[in-house]
Amino acid sequence: MRTTKAALLISGLIITVLFLTSSCGANSEKQTSISTSVDVEVISIADITPSKLSDVVDHISYTALKDHPDHRAYRIDKVLIEDGLLYIFDYYSGRSLSVYDLKGYFKFAITKPGQGPDQYLEVQDFLVDKGKIEMLDARGKLIFFTENGVFEKSEKLPFVAQAFAKNEDNYLFQTGKIPNELGENGKSCEVLQYNLETKKADCKLEIHNGKNPHSFKERNILKNIGGITYYGTYFNDTIYRKQEVNFVPEFILDFSPNALPPEMFEPNSPYGDYIGYMNKNKDKAYHNPDLHGNSDFIITHYKENGNNHLIYNVKNGDKAALKWTIKNDVDGGIPLYWAHTINDRDIIMIFDSQSFLERAIKLKNEKSQFNEKEQAFLDFASEFNPDDPLVMISYHLK
Repeated sequence: MRTTKAALLISGLIITVLFLTSSCGANSEKQTSISTSVDVEVISIADITPSKLSDVVDHISYTALKDHPDHRAYRIDKVLIEDGLLYIFDYYSGRSLSVYDLKGYFKFAITKPGQGPDQYLEVQDFLVDKGKIEMLDARGKLIFFTENGVFEKSEKLPFVAQAFAKNEDNYLFQTGKIPNELGENGKSCEVLQYNLETKKADCKLEIHNGKNPHSFKERNILKNIGGITYYGTYFNDTIYRKQEVNFVPEFILDFSPNALPPEMFEPNSPYGDYIGYMNKNKDKAYHNPDLHGNSDFIITHYKENGNNHLIYNVKNGDKAALKWTIKNDVDGGIPLYWAHTINDRDIIMIFDSQSFLERAIKLKNEKSQFNEKEQAFLDFASEFNPDDPLVMISYHLK
C-alpha cells in the first residue's frame, strides 16, 4: 500500500509523524521505530496464526427476527444496537432501516427513497443518538427522525460525505479522498469536524492516501467504540483514533511480505491495471476495514487468501484471526461470515433465513447423531418460521 503520511495536531502542538517509507508492512523495522515514538502498535498479520471458531467463541445463540410486514431488509449493510433496540440498514436493495427489539419483534421501518425533504437519494451512513435516528444522504444532507421513525427535519451540509459519527455537539464526517479545500490553507481533508449550529468546520485528518481504487462504498469506517472515535479506510494500513483534538494512529497493520506494491496506488495508475494485478495475485494482503467494537474488543477485516476477521483485545493486546470460511466447530451452525456489530461480548451477524435453514438441512444430511450444541441449533431451526426474514446470530467471545 501507499506510504501513510499523517501530520497531526495534538493539544495545539504540531507533532510531525515520520513518513512510513514503505507499503503496508514492507518495512516493519522502520514502522516499529515510528510506533514507539507515538505509541502506535504494529500488528504483523504474518505472526497471527488463524484460529478455529471454538478458539475464540464458546457458545452461539439464535434469535428469529419476525413480523416485518414487507421483508424490506434484503441485504445488510450496517447494524447498530442502542438502548435495547436493533437497527438494521439495507443501503442497496430495500433502501430501508428496520428496527427490532432484542427479542426479535419488529418495531418500525423507515423507507424514504425520493427527492423530498424527508427523503433520501442514497443513504451513506446512519447513527442513533439518544434514541433519535440521523441519516446521511449522498446529496450532502442530514435527515433527522424521532425514536419512532417520524420525520423531524433535514439539514443541508456545505459538503458531501461518505460516513459520519457524533462527538457531543460536533459531527465528524469522512469527506472522501477526492481533492477538496476543507483543510488548513486549502489542503485536502479526509476527516472533518463540523458544528451544525455555528457552521464551523475543522480538519482533523488530512488526506493520507490520495487514491482509493476500490469501486464500492466503504461502510463502518468511522465509528465511536468504547467512548473513542476510530477511523480506518480501504487499502490503508493504519487504524486511527481521535485523541484530544485530532486523529492519531492507533495501530498499523503489517502485511509484509504480501502487501500490495506502492505503484498500485500512484495517482495516475489506471484502475484497469489494479484489477488486472489483483486477478493475477490473489494472495496479496490489504486492509478491508469494517470497524466494530467496544471497550474490550475491536474488530476489523483484512484480505489475505480470502477474507479475515481481526479480533483485537484492547485491554491485553491479544489478537486472533478468523477466516470467513472457517468451519463452525462450536455447534455446527453458520460460520462467522460477517461481523455486523458487537454487543457486550457477542459478535452479531444478521443472516438470511433461507440460507440459515439450508445450513440446518446440510448438517442433518452430514450426520446421524448430534452433540448437545448441534442439537440446540437444529431444534431452533425446526421451530423457525420460514416467513420470518432474518436471524440474529450471537457469537459469544470467551
